[in-house]
Amino acid sequence: MPEPRAITMAAFMASLTLAALAFWLVSHSRHGRALRSWAAGSVLASGGALLNVSQGLVGAELALLVGNPAMVAGLGLLIDGTHRLAGKPPRQVWWLVPAVCLILTSLWWGLWSPSLPHRVMAFSSATIWLMGCLLFALWPLRKRGTALGLAFVAIAALLLSVLMLVRAVWAWHGNIQPVYVLGSPFNMVVYLVGAMSFVAIQTGLLLVHQLLVINDLQAEAERDSLTGLLNRHALASCLPTVLDGWALVAVDLDHFKHVNDTHGHAAGDRVLAFVGQVLLRQLREGDMAVRMGGEEFAVLLYNMEEPGAYAVAERLRDDLQRLAPDSTGLAVTASLGLAMASTGTDFSTPWRQADAALYSAKSKGRNRVERASTQEVTP
Repeated sequence: MPEPRAITMAAFMASLTLAALAFWLVSHSRHGRALRSWAAGSVLASGGALLNVSQGLVGAELALLVGNPAMVAGLGLLIDGTHRLAGKPPRQVWWLVPAVCLILTSLWWGLWSPSLPHRVMAFSSATIWLMGCLLFALWPLRKRGTALGLAFVAIAALLLSVLMLVRAVWAWHGNIQPVYVLGSPFNMVVYLVGAMSFVAIQTGLLLVHQLLVINDLQAEAERDSLTGLLNRHALASCLPTVLDGWALVAVDLDHFKHVNDTHGHAAGDRVLAFVGQVLLRQLREGDMAVRMGGEEFAVLLYNMEEPGAYAVAERLRDDLQRLAPDSTGLAVTASLGLAMASTGTDFSTPWRQADAALYSAKSKGRNRVERASTQEVTP
């Protein structure tokens, strides 16, 4: 079985490779600060481990007073980067306190009153704490399509925590040996599994980042860049096969061509962006708003009866008319058509009905909501 220094050196080289990959990704990602924290943390933690395992080759002051706190600080930077990836502020106190504690314990139990069991228990406790902090930092990302990466990190972090707990128990009973000797098979397993767990955590974090990038690209492809609403292409993948219990509101801006011709396309874009904001404000969880093309929109309301759907449509019409002057500097109105999906129908049937009701609203003077007839209408 390889000795601890060889294991740690292999892990150090792997960490350098992953850190280089993280630095390369910085220029290709909007999560650059998180990646820089991860890269610096990887080098610092693996370098600290290499110093720690080099006891006997380098002085105890360097191996303990620098190596142990460096490992904690490196893990802390991984935690800080994870907070940044989740859009949260870093919390340095979470790892600075354990780092200071390890400096003090290294001084006391490493130099002044040497005690290997006490040092091992202190370091193991700090590692378990930091693994918990890392998983806590990752928790907000659990619903963003990163399950595979999170599982990768979580399994490695839990395995490392269990290993540290077992090692602390062994140290408590006096069955522990210095890191720089070949030692027992258990000692070798500790360093082999520990080193590989750390590399796996780094790999998992990079995987989480890449999955977030993929999800962001997919979301951008499904969103209309001007309004922030779903585009027509995304609608096909989001809709259920049948729309039982759904209400559909077709929305079309009145005289929008006049806005573009009179005030210019920049003003027209402001109006469209404003419409997107108004539609999104009225959505509940499960509802959808779609830009169907040009100045035409669709609002799909999940599990809503006709009176409630009509009230939503009226609020949309009123908000568009009332808020537009302050938001866009222009008068904006819209005509809306409401249709209820009947049992077993797909999107096309209520959409045709809602579109026909919308044209009816336009023919009756615009700036109004019309209900579709119970029979399908051809516009």
